[in-house]
Amino acid sequence: MNEILSKTIDSLPPLPETVSALQSYINQAGSEVKMQGVVDIISKDPLITGELLRLANSPYYGFSREIATIQQVVSLLGINNIKNAVIASSIKNKMHVDMSPYGLNTQHFLSNTNAEVNFITDWLIQEDKQLAQFLVPCSMLMRLGMILLANALIEEKKDKDFLKALEMNNFKNVSLIENDFCGVDSLSFLGYLFDHWKFDEALIQTIAYVPNPHAATENIQKNVYALAIANRVFDPYTGGEPYNMSVVKALFKEAKEKGIIYNYDNFVAKLPTKAYNNLNVDVEV
Repeated sequence: MNEILSKTIDSLPPLPETVSALQSYINQAGSEVKMQGVVDIISKDPLITGELLRLANSPYYGFSREIATIQQVVSLLGINNIKNAVIASSIKNKMHVDMSPYGLNTQHFLSNTNAEVNFITDWLIQEDKQLAQFLVPCSMLMRLGMILLANALIEEKKDKDFLKALEMNNFKNVSLIENDFCGVDSLSFLGYLFDHWKFDEALIQTIAYVPNPHAATENIQKNVYALAIANRVFDPYTGGEPYNMSVVKALFKEAKEKGIIYNYDNFVAKLPTKAYNNLNVDVEV
C-alpha cells in the first residue's frame, strides 16, 4: 500500500461506537452469539436503528410486510447480514463524493450506483432471496474504491493528470491507470477496505474475485458471478454497451458450466433499457 492510500486509510472517519460494539460482541461470542444481544446493542443507537428500519423496508430486501422493530429486522435478515448492513450504511452515509478526477458527473455516478443496488435486488430477490440479501452491502459499496481514489487524487493534486491520462486512453483500461497513479485499482482497494472494516470473509472474497469470477472458490462463486454480471451492466463508463453485454452472456454461460444457474429470462426482464437493447448486438468478445 503506497503512501497516498495509507494516508487515505488513516483519514477515514471512524465507524460509530455502535458498529464497533456490535463487531466486538459478535467476534467474542462466536458460535454463542445471541439475537437479543445484537438487538440490545443496536437499540441503544437511534440513528442506526432508524437506518436499519429504513433499509429493511426498502425494496433492497423484498419483504412483503412492514418491518416495525429491530427484533424483526435481526430475525429476518440474520446476524451476519445485519452486521454487514450496519457497517455498509455507516460508511456510505459519511463519504464525500467528487468524481471529477474520473471525468464523471457526480450526481449521475451516484444515481447509477443506486440503480445498480436496485437492479441486483430486483433481479435476484425472487429466485434467491438469501443471495440478494447477502449482496446488498456489497453492491451499496461497489464503487467506494473509486470514490476514495478520487478523493486521494484531489488531495494529492494529481486529479488533473489522472483525468488527462484517462482521456488519452479514451477512458479505457481504467484499472491500469489507477494502478499507475495509485499503486492499486479501485476494486482491489475496495477489497482491502472491506478487510480493514472487518466485513465477513465471504464478502471480502466476493469483491476480490469480481474481475476473475472463474478463479473464485466454489463456496462464493454464485455471489461473485452475480456481482461480476451487474458490474458489466452498470460500469460507470461502459455499462450496458454491446461489448459488456456480450461479456454478460459469456459470464452466464461460464457460470452454468460450473453448475451455477440464474434465471436468465428474469435477468433480461429487469435490465435497464440501454442494456436490454444492446444484449443481442453482435460484437467480438
